[in-house]
Amino acid sequence: MKAADNVTMEDGGKITLPAAVRSRYGLAEHTPVRVIETRTGILLVPLTQEPMSESLADELQAWRSIGAESLEMFSYDEDAQS
Repeated sequence: MKAADNVTMEDGGKITLPAAVRSRYGLAEHTPVRVIETRTGILLVPLTQEPMSESLADELQAWRSIGAESLEMFSYDEDAQS
């Protein structure tokens, strides 16, 4: 899944993450996930005991180093919220 791929909200507010994403983040069926609302969107954080892979940690560090200017990559329209 690319960072900008779309998924569809299903009945009851359910979404299905692609298999590659579930695998990458160690999300098995019934894995608890924390939902964090941010100014720019929604963040899903898996609550697992599995350690973060080295490649994922490197990627996270790269995102952190980009900083606030990376937020401009994602559109956000407060008027579009209901």
